[in-house]
Amino acid sequence: MRSTQHQYSALAAPPAAVSSNKVIAGWAALVAIGLTLLVSYLDPALPWPISFSRAEPWALVFLNLVPVLILHGALLIVTRRLLLSCWLTVLALGALYFINYIKLKELATPLLPDDFHFLKAIGVNYAFFAQYLASSRLQLLFAIGVLAVTLLLYRERPIGSIKGGVRWGAAVLTVILWSTLVQGSAPWKTVYYPGQLQFEPWAPRDSAARTGLITNMILLHWELRGDSQLQPNLDASIQLLRDYGLTSMPAALQARSPLPDIIVVQSESLFDVTRLKGIDTDVMPTLRAAASRGWSGELRVPTFGGGTIRTEFEFLTGLPLAAFPHVRYPYLQLAHAEIPSIVRELRSNGYRTVAIHPNGGAFWNRNHAFRALGFDQFLDADAFEGAERYGWYVSDSSLVDRVIAELRDDDPPQMIMAISIQNHGPYETVPLPSPENPGRVQASLDASSTHALETYMTLVRASDQALARLLEFVDNRSRDTILLVYGDHLPAMNDVYAQLGFRDGRRPEEQPVPWLLIDNRSREPRVQEGPAWLLPTLLIEKTGLATSRYFSELTDLGFSDAESRVPFDVLKVLARLQFDSRLGLLDTLN
Repeated sequence: MRSTQHQYSALAAPPAAVSSNKVIAGWAALVAIGLTLLVSYLDPALPWPISFSRAEPWALVFLNLVPVLILHGALLIVTRRLLLSCWLTVLALGALYFINYIKLKELATPLLPDDFHFLKAIGVNYAFFAQYLASSRLQLLFAIGVLAVTLLLYRERPIGSIKGGVRWGAAVLTVILWSTLVQGSAPWKTVYYPGQLQFEPWAPRDSAARTGLITNMILLHWELRGDSQLQPNLDASIQLLRDYGLTSMPAALQARSPLPDIIVVQSESLFDVTRLKGIDTDVMPTLRAAASRGWSGELRVPTFGGGTIRTEFEFLTGLPLAAFPHVRYPYLQLAHAEIPSIVRELRSNGYRTVAIHPNGGAFWNRNHAFRALGFDQFLDADAFEGAERYGWYVSDSSLVDRVIAELRDDDPPQMIMAISIQNHGPYETVPLPSPENPGRVQASLDASSTHALETYMTLVRASDQALARLLEFVDNRSRDTILLVYGDHLPAMNDVYAQLGFRDGRRPEEQPVPWLLIDNRSREPRVQEGPAWLLPTLLIEKTGLATSRYFSELTDLGFSDAESRVPFDVLKVLARLQFDSRLGLLDTLN
């Protein structure tokens, strides 16, 4: 009997181990409850204050909480410290929701999976985005505080039971859970059934308001990852193009002689503020006056409040981003070694091509993208060391100085693409040299929005003055010169738009930006409206240079008429064949 009791005692768990496991289980439950409350509080789509009247909102909380618990589990396995892993999880959540808040405020768009591309060059990108944060001193104090708390919690005694086989098994389980969640493998597709959550990939802001931020990012990642449909079926494409008479090469244009220099200015956040109700002050009189002697009009752009490279990509390539629905940041996602473009079109006709942008070349991956697009040279922030600033960034006046310095009358024809940055927000705390107020703003606008709008108007007035110098330079040149100026998107001033509204009654994201083309050998006025991706056809029309089938076809269809003459599905096929360099196959297959 004694022997049996001894055997039983040997098999039973030690009281200390049982007690320790109970403590860990208790802590785990508290952590899960705490993270549930935190996520529910931070996410506007989730129930807060706490209510248990209905079960549906809490199912949504669970879906948003699952990735957080997996993250916490991974940190616990790595650190073996409960409080430290909790602290790091809270930091990650705080950063996630804070960035989402800033992005919603400035761009009216929630945080998206593609935004994590910025982490690849965090050193370069941080300096740019830091303008949206508190002062440098507060940022430093916050960083010191975070580091101090982290080091203090690292002194916590490791959990003894998380070691050896238990630790490795938990690590393997965590990796499996995370990788299957990212890939959308079973059973996650069933758990996160998009239809049940009213998920709409084409309306990420509305979807995030229904599903929660984290769930929305998961579903968007599943929806947009990869691009298996990027290359259309060639036979079907040829038949579709044949049906609309797009398989024969358009008639050749008459090349202009001598070839003109081409200056393109993509003006940061350029927008006509008189489109707003109650705003009558004209802060770009130079551009408006020049429009009476050149080509001008309204430009539809593929982005709102930010995302400069979307408009930039469309202009440089002539490709509508709507043809690539999986792509939000083309320079990061369409990183081919060679990309067909208007730059390559001009270079093949003897042009020297130069890009100028007074920001870091690594930002938006422009260093690689501009090589792929065919630029001979890219002058980035290093070329503007010591240059004058106006507000946060290098002034448009300094950019104009650099453009003028690059042009010589005795050089081969040049195409210069100048991308400004002066007018970038945020506008609430821009360090302008003087408290200029370019005009009265409607009294019903609150003080913060009034200051932001007046600051923006001051910046645009300075841009317009810089444009006046560039126009004078172009007009006085003995060499044929074309100047094209266009805005990339509306400024990020959602509070202003919400309070004032627009004269035409359309939503902010539906508003166009201005464009202007001046030819110093012509004073022919023309007013047209069209999309950014068809803007390069105006340069081809002016120069008569179109050696590729794609740009010849677009120019033949017309800047204002292409989308009405041919269904967009056909234009989309044309664009995808062009991007894949397969459009030339039409000549051999017809």
